[in-house]
Parts: sequence; structure tokens; C-alpha cells
Amino acid sequence: MAMCAPTPATVQANTLCQWLQMPPFAEDFTVTGFSTDTRTIVPGNCFLALKGENFNGNLYAQAAAEQGAVLCILSQQPTEPLTVPYLLVEDCVRAYGIIAAGYLEQLRQQGTRIIGITGSSGKTTVKDMTAHVLSKGFATYCTAGNHNNHIGLPYTALRAPKEAEIVILEMGMNHTGEIAYLTGIAHPELSIITNVGTAHIGNLGSQQAIFDAKMEITQGMRQESGILVLPAEDAHLALVQQQSPLPCNLRYSSRTGLPFAALQAENIRETATETRFTASYAGATAEVTLPMTGIHNVSNSLLAIDAALACGMSLQEAAAALADFAPGAMRSERVVLGNLTVIQDYYNANPEAMRASLAALQTIASGAKRIAVLGNMNELGTYAAKAHRELGALVKASADAAYFCGVNHADFASGHGAGCHAFEQQSDLITQLCADLAADDTKAVLLIKGSRGMKMENVFAAISQIKS
Repeated sequence: MAMCAPTPATVQANTLCQWLQMPPFAEDFTVTGFSTDTRTIVPGNCFLALKGENFNGNLYAQAAAEQGAVLCILSQQPTEPLTVPYLLVEDCVRAYGIIAAGYLEQLRQQGTRIIGITGSSGKTTVKDMTAHVLSKGFATYCTAGNHNNHIGLPYTALRAPKEAEIVILEMGMNHTGEIAYLTGIAHPELSIITNVGTAHIGNLGSQQAIFDAKMEITQGMRQESGILVLPAEDAHLALVQQQSPLPCNLRYSSRTGLPFAALQAENIRETATETRFTASYAGATAEVTLPMTGIHNVSNSLLAIDAALACGMSLQEAAAALADFAPGAMRSERVVLGNLTVIQDYYNANPEAMRASLAALQTIASGAKRIAVLGNMNELGTYAAKAHRELGALVKASADAAYFCGVNHADFASGHGAGCHAFEQQSDLITQLCADLAADDTKAVLLIKGSRGMKMENVFAAISQIKS
């Protein structure tokens, strides 16, 4: 089988009316594809007029019609007569979710299986791994990039092709209730929680609150038949098995030999370019080769394997599928620039992900000089100063040279101690780093990581210019 390309959903207009609990049109017609941006409208689309603090899509309904939209969904009466039919709803975002839920239910009725994935870190990598493995046995479609919020998930769902046997939807959050809303749209039959870390702890207040928010994914699942795939090493998720009643059927995997996990990783070997281990399940074993480093990726790959097992693939099939997996853009990507190997891992950052990346840096360096270039970790609230000091101390033990930037640069430096370079402005970091690299031809491995808002790709762009 293979990965499915996105395909605009085709739905009858009166079916949309039924889902939205509105009177039908006198004459039914077909809608092909949904758009929230008049710049992307193609003939046959339905235009949903989203509204925010700085924009109002309702003002562009006629522009959407002129671009070829055959239906508009609005939250306020049009300011001028429209040349196409329209539906007036209270909230277009909610309508978007209702339509996505209706379409996914159509797919489910024809036999498509829905998988949901969430977690504090690693969810996009696990989503990509799971899709990669399952695509070897099923026609599989998954979230592109990280379209994983209240707008991104409907966007993804309404591009799922009808031939897809499995649809994988990533679910992100930074406040309580957001996963509950998304799982209410998706109603996955199988869900994966990658871990419960401290990402967004500034918004939620505690790791227990983060755990509760991640577990909201089970609210859209059937308790009798739903399957929840979990890593045994996560202390919060390990306790799910003690809940009564259980939220759904649990499947655990472990890379450290925890006995309650049915799927185990044994004999783990890391090199500078790959990770190998033996997977064991129900008396069978299979060798796994990951073309990437980082012990955390063993846990990630076990989650993907376990999901594949739950979907009916064999251990041998799932294990073999990982051999040609490649991580997504800005996630542990490596680029060689002369004597310098750069690890581009700056899609996002939180304390757990930072620690995992620093551990991988040591493995990849394999004796070469280790350089850590780290940007601020955002959304940590009152935990931010402590988290950055602790990370600074870890960098001291993990890297030979350290460069920090962001509002918590002083906390980074306080934890690290003498010898680091810390700047509030990224531009100052780039100036110092490029000068040091230009003067040093030592073979080195350089890690770039920071929260997405830090735009750490600017650092890589500057390095590329001096090393080209």
C-alpha cells in the first residue's frame, strides 16, 4: 500500500445542512473542497468565513464567490447581495469542526480507521513514524506538518481521500479542553499519547493538569473497543493502568524492560548515524534499524510499532518498515557543511525535548567537538527561570561550547556558569557564533534548538553563508 495524497472532500450541500442542523436548500448541489482563505478558493469550494481579532472573513464572501465558491458559511449577514447560496451560523470555527466530524463519520462508516496522536513532545515524529509504518500495509493518510489545532484538524480531515483505510490525526493543545474538542471531532478508535512533559505548563499550572488534558483524547473513544497506546517509561501514563474503570483498552511498550509492557525493546545500540534494537512481542522478535539517533526515538518507534500491531500488521512487517523512515523538516535533520555537522532540530522545544536532543548530540558527535546553540523555551510561565537554569547546567555537562539566546538567556547562563555566550537578541548570538566558527576549523557537531517562536532557522542560514 502507500501514503494517500490529500483530496478535497466532496459533500452534498444538503448533507452539510443536515450536519449543521439547518433547513435544506430547495435544490441540492455538490460542494467539492473547503477553504477558509479566498486566496486558495477553487471552483466548487465551500468558503468558511473565519473571524478573529484582526480579520473578518465575512467581508470576503463575495470575493470567494467570484473565485468560484459555490457555497459560503458565514457568521454574520453579508454586507452585499451574494451571487451564491450561503448558510448563517453562530460560529464558523464550530461549523468547520462539525462538518469535519460528519465527513470523518462517513469515512468510518465505509471502514476507515481513525487514529489520534497527542503528547507533550514527539507527537509529530510519532505521527510520521506511525503513518510510515502503516502505509506499508494500508492506504494511509495523515496530518501534514502540524495542522493539529481547532482549525488545522478540520483542515486535515476534509482532505482525507475516500480510499484511505487509515486516517491519522495529530492533536495539539496548550489549554484544558482543547484535546476534548478535537477528539470530539475525530472520535479515534486508536489513540497514542507520546508522553506527559512540561510543555505549556505555564498555561496549565502543573504536570498533573497536563496529564489530565492529554487524557481528554479518550473522551472521544469508545471505552469497550477503543485502544490507547502508551509508553511505559512515562510515570504519569504508567498509572493509567490503575484507573477504574479503564478509559479504554491499554497497550504499553517499554525500552527499559518494564514488565507490564507487552512490547519491549532490547539490546539497544546507538551509533553516530543510526539506532538498532530488538523488538519483542508475544514470543516473537524482530530487529529494528532506525536511520536516526536519540534514545527517545526508540520509545517513539515502539509506539508506532504497537499501533501497527493493533491494526493487524505483524511484528516483522512493522519493524522492517522503519528502516527507511526519515524525520520531517527541522526535526533532527542533519546537514554537513565542511568540517561542521549541523543538527537542525528547531521545530519546537520544551525541557524534555531539549534533554533528548542534548543526549543525541553526544552520540552523534562521537568524539568531535560538541556545540549547543539553544533558544528560549516558551510557555513555561513561572517555571521558566528554573527550567532554563537546569538546562544550562545540563549543557555544561553535554557540550564543549554553548550559545544561548532569548528572554531567559541570563537563566541559561546562570545554570551553565563561566564559558558560555548568552544574548537576549538572536542577532548578537549569530554574530558571535559566526565569528567563532570562522576562526575554528575543528571538526564539530552543532545542535540548533529552540521554541518555534525563536525562529532558530535564522542561525542555520547565517552558518550556511560562512560555511558555503
